[in-house]
Amino acid sequence: MKKGLTILTKAILLVIALTIINCILLVLAFCLPTGPMRRHVAESHYLIEGEDPYLEWIWGYANTRVDFWSEFSEYGMAINEDSEGSAFEQAMMMRFIDTNGMERDASVDSYAYDPSAYFEQNIYPRYWNGIVIFYKLLLLFFNISNIRMLNMFLQISLLAFIVYLMTKKGYDRHIIPFITAILFINPVTMLLSLKFSSEYVPMLLSIILILTIGDRIDRIQGGWYYFFALTGSVISFLCMLSFPGIGLGIPLVFYLWHTKEANMVRNIVVNSISWGIGYAITWVMKWVICTLFTDYNLIEDVISRIGLYEKEASDATLMERLSVNLWPYLTSVHAVLFLAAVIFILLGTIYSLKKNSSSVVQMNYNSTSSPKVLDRLAGYFLVLLIPFAFIIGLGNGYAYFHYYMAHRHFAIAVMALLCMIEVSMDIIFSKSRKS
Repeated sequence: MKKGLTILTKAILLVIALTIINCILLVLAFCLPTGPMRRHVAESHYLIEGEDPYLEWIWGYANTRVDFWSEFSEYGMAINEDSEGSAFEQAMMMRFIDTNGMERDASVDSYAYDPSAYFEQNIYPRYWNGIVIFYKLLLLFFNISNIRMLNMFLQISLLAFIVYLMTKKGYDRHIIPFITAILFINPVTMLLSLKFSSEYVPMLLSIILILTIGDRIDRIQGGWYYFFALTGSVISFLCMLSFPGIGLGIPLVFYLWHTKEANMVRNIVVNSISWGIGYAITWVMKWVICTLFTDYNLIEDVISRIGLYEKEASDATLMERLSVNLWPYLTSVHAVLFLAAVIFILLGTIYSLKKNSSSVVQMNYNSTSSPKVLDRLAGYFLVLLIPFAFIIGLGNGYAYFHYYMAHRHFAIAVMALLCMIEVSMDIIFSKSRKS
């Protein structure tokens, strides 16, 4: 008990220290000159003019929809030369260009062309919006088209590196569940959106850390608790609540593949709690810091906003909230994708048995009640429940109105379910081989 409290205390202190460091970096970003940033947005005029704020690049598929409306709020924060106060106050208030009667992207585009023309500002202080650091740094040198190309290069490189590391680590048979989950998230949409990348890229980086330094984390007492707490903190600092749960659920599956320990259920629960603590503390720190060190009572604003959102969506039932998030995946194409993944897993299991090269198949399945096997299946099952926890826990104000983003949490369930199928096939074929 005492050891657990010590680890918890250290995890909280690490999260607080990391958030303070990130806060300093955010303030420093607001000290950068905005002139070049504004000019690079102005260069992107024809791109901005030709896009819908909620572009759905394949009509009828919600996971192809981007949220340029919110993304241009962040561009508006990055290029705002007229935000009041010190760099610290600007970082806390996150004032963005938001001229009444104009679409958000058009408003930012107009300001970028001529900041002396009429414009209006709004504030968005409830999130850290730490991704604005990267908006500012990138806009110093690149226009929006260039930034999207760089984002594409980065994401494809990270995915390729993960697949390479999985092959090197002997996780070849797990590539299918992972890639299927990525396809359910829709990587093309991620390439287009810097806002969505603020959760997607940290998820990919955390997977790379598990694959590269997982053995070192094992040797640190409470190392995985610290890892997940810090991961939750980083995502909380960067994101605007699009689908943060993928930064927990999918890395947890990689953790299950990595660790050889028993008590998977306990570890999944504790690591999930650690992630939640890191995420929540980081978020609350923004409210506290802003309230204490500016004239704006952000805590009061947050409480009123939560009440407002829930009141607006109060008519939706829990089942309606869940169904509207499941609906984007209830298509024939996603059914074919999932079925194809199951078939590939089946073929992979047969191939591995013939070659006798799979470490999973080589496990000693003396019976279907093997504690190690059941523990692993239970771990996957708990991961499968994570999307439901997010959709239920965050309420209608988020999950019902913003289903076109929030539904991506169910990619976690897809990955976990495919892993359960994978283990089940190993048991079945292993037993049939023995008999």
